[in-house]
Amino acid sequence: MDVTPVPADPNVKLDDRPRRPRNSAGCWIVTSLTAFIVFVLVIVGLFLPPISLYERLFGPKYVPLTEPGDSLATSDEGFRLVAAAESDEFGASLTAVSLRDYVAADSTTQEWIPATRSAVPYYLALQSPVYSIEASGDTPGALVYSIHIPGNAPDRDLLDLYGWQDETQSWEFVAAQVVENRLEATTDTLYQHVALFQAAPDTPRVVVSYDVTQVLNANAANAATIVAPAGLQPTLDGKVIGSLAPGFDTNAGYLVMPIIRDFSDPRALDTQTVNSILGNRTLRTEHAAAISQLASVGGYDGIFIDYRGLSTDQRDNFGLFIKDLGQRMDTLGLLLGVVVPAAENVDGVWQTGAYDWRAIGQGADMVQINMGLDPETYAPGDTQLVEAMLRWSIREISRYKITLGLTAQSIREFEGAFSTIGYDEGLAGMGNVVVEAPDVSETGSIEPGSEIRAYLDGMQANAGVDTIINAPYIDYLNRDDSPRARIWLTTGDALRYRMDMTVPFALGGVAFEDMLTNDLAQDVYTAVEQYRTQIPSAPSPTDLALRWSVESADGLVDEVTTGLSEDLVITLEAPDGNYAINVAVVGVGQEANESVRSGAA
Repeated sequence: MDVTPVPADPNVKLDDRPRRPRNSAGCWIVTSLTAFIVFVLVIVGLFLPPISLYERLFGPKYVPLTEPGDSLATSDEGFRLVAAAESDEFGASLTAVSLRDYVAADSTTQEWIPATRSAVPYYLALQSPVYSIEASGDTPGALVYSIHIPGNAPDRDLLDLYGWQDETQSWEFVAAQVVENRLEATTDTLYQHVALFQAAPDTPRVVVSYDVTQVLNANAANAATIVAPAGLQPTLDGKVIGSLAPGFDTNAGYLVMPIIRDFSDPRALDTQTVNSILGNRTLRTEHAAAISQLASVGGYDGIFIDYRGLSTDQRDNFGLFIKDLGQRMDTLGLLLGVVVPAAENVDGVWQTGAYDWRAIGQGADMVQINMGLDPETYAPGDTQLVEAMLRWSIREISRYKITLGLTAQSIREFEGAFSTIGYDEGLAGMGNVVVEAPDVSETGSIEPGSEIRAYLDGMQANAGVDTIINAPYIDYLNRDDSPRARIWLTTGDALRYRMDMTVPFALGGVAFEDMLTNDLAQDVYTAVEQYRTQIPSAPSPTDLALRWSVESADGLVDEVTTGLSEDLVITLEAPDGNYAINVAVVGVGQEANESVRSGAA
């Protein structure tokens, strides 16, 4: 269909054309709605970061801590938070809940209290108010937590600082040193709550590691809570090779944690392999993966790392390696132990060389500190080496992770140097039995009724006991009576004294690398078992003596005890026959430990 367009009437003006009536009410509604939405958005914006009007009006009053040294304290000065690094936007608000209120409160008071209270480990007891930290902005790279030690708090050697993290829903140990009357910690972690807790001793662990050339025996197995067979070593490509020492049973009453070492003989360390692995991020990661896989596939309870050839420039990398490995082991539900040397005090400052104790303590479940051999360093006193080091170490590593690495052998002191020695070997310098008599027949026989003198043909020796450290010793002398060497005899009592150094600090336990040595004092295993079960000890330091025995083919004829340097003089009233004179070095009243010297017939 065709349509013919009709032109507009030129006599009618456009403005004069009829208009449709306007809906004025609708326009008003749209305008009002738009204004309302804008108003709501503005109000909501005021209540959201970064303005957070509600928080500014009714929430915590954040105090800026943007420069190093900026600090904030609770009203009672019990807790102070200090910025130790720059942060443009960081601010904090502190509150405190008293010990009594924390114990009695429920969720209607502070909703976070029940969860944090139920998560406190059974071996910790709250000793301070619980301080809470609310913060805004980016956390500085370092914060200082400083908490006043209450005047009614128990022995400060048993006080620890713990911090609560909402992310993990747990309390964690915070490394903190005592500064005057406060515990102070520097860390990059922002905790939501902090408090002081008193530590109580837990059941001690006993770690027994042994070489691939040894076989675990029943005595060592009965004394141990953890068995660590050696035989594994790292390779340059990050793998682990070797065969484990035999004798352990993964179904026995102890845990099995193979120990990986960078040596087969501690006198010849492999200083290249581990340093190469640590210096390469990829190898470091692959090595951690290989170790965790070995532990998981082998059905073990965990792994010990004993790398002694580290260079100091790998300190940070070793800490990162332990952190990575620890996380992998945690994921598998397995344990990680790390062996480190004792700290050294240099000009009043404790140094740990290539081993960052704080980093290692955070990543590992156990830290075995191999102690020095000098028995006199175990003397009690704030200034004595072992006690002072332990007091410092519990501020760097959770005390429950610390295991003292001790020797079960006796100790030889010569010209200021110390080395281990077997119990019998240490007494061997006294020599063997020589028998003399005034009347000896041509055939070498001695007439009945003759006086006989027997003595040891070795070096002159004096015996003594250091009653302070419960340690007997033998001093060997030169011909001019000048000191030559001292043998510190590690008896059960002497060892129990050193093990008990863990008690006042509530440490995790002890460890031995030479428990399978054949030449130990006979009461050593009993002492270790009694320590493990916490049977109280009754130390009885004793003098040494010689127990002489005259024996015939039918058995014992006579027995005489003399002083250590005394000869045996007897008149043998006995029928004709063959007799032997034997001698053993014994402790007076402690015949359990005897060292038999070669006799004479």
